[in-house]
Parts: sequence; C-alpha cells; structure tokens
Amino acid sequence: MTTPSIDIDKYNRCVEDIGLLLQRTVRICQLFEREQIKVHGFTSSQCYILLEILKNGPLTINEISTKMNLEISTITRIMDNLVRDQFLVRNRLLHDKRVVEAALTDKGLLAANKLRASISDYYKNVISHLPPGHVREVMSAVELLLTAVEQANRQGE
Repeated sequence: MTTPSIDIDKYNRCVEDIGLLLQRTVRICQLFEREQIKVHGFTSSQCYILLEILKNGPLTINEISTKMNLEISTITRIMDNLVRDQFLVRNRLLHDKRVVEAALTDKGLLAANKLRASISDYYKNVISHLPPGHVREVMSAVELLLTAVEQANRQGE
C-alpha cells in the first residue's frame, strides 16, 4: 500500500493562504480594538488589564503579566497610569508584603463595565453578519485554528 504524495504546490498555496488570512484577521482585530477602545480613552493594554481584573477580581502583577503575556515591567508601566488616573489601586498582600495586587476602584469598575459592554456589542454585531446556523461551525473552526497557533508558538519557545 502506498501513501498518496502531497501536492507540494497545493500545500504551499494553503500555507500562504492561511498566513494571509491570519494577518488580515489580526489587522482587522487591531483596528477594532483601537476604534472601540480609544473612544473610552484607553489603550488596548489598559483595557485588557481592566477587563482581566473585572473578570477575575484583584490580581497580582505577576498574574496579569502571565494572562496578558507581557513583561512585568510593561504591566507596571501601564498600571502606573491606571493608578494615577484612579482606575486601579495597588495593595500589598497581608500574608506577603512583597506581593502587590491590583484592584478596580469604583471609577475603574464603571470604566471596565463600559468597555466590556462596548466589546460585547461589537461581537454581537459580528455574529449578526454570520450566515444563520453557522455560528457554532465558525467557533469550532476558530478554536481549531487557535489551538494550532498556540501549539506552533510553544514549539518556537
């Protein structure tokens, strides 16, 4: 029994097509972020810090760094502005004074809820443009793609 040979030209076209689709998706999402988030006066990174804390409750700087895949120094710099503008407060943990935790202020909670609603409205609009009955199919395909990208990224580490 012989194994069918892969048509290398078709494979290369597929690789190129996937690359172009991913690049286009990333660009569109970045534009969305800028447009949807900047109207609230935040950068994308500030927005996602606020949303992570809204979703999880108070988080340490290390936890935020891990969730956002950014260096601690970058998270600290971003958080400095959020603390300065009174969206976040920093608290030292009682059981370990070396660890700093970030929590939303009332102003931060209000802003994070507005951001979450704005982003949710955008994705509702996206879903409304999918063919009826295909939402689950699209979600499954995106999950497969995300898993493949994450696995490829882990291999590169």
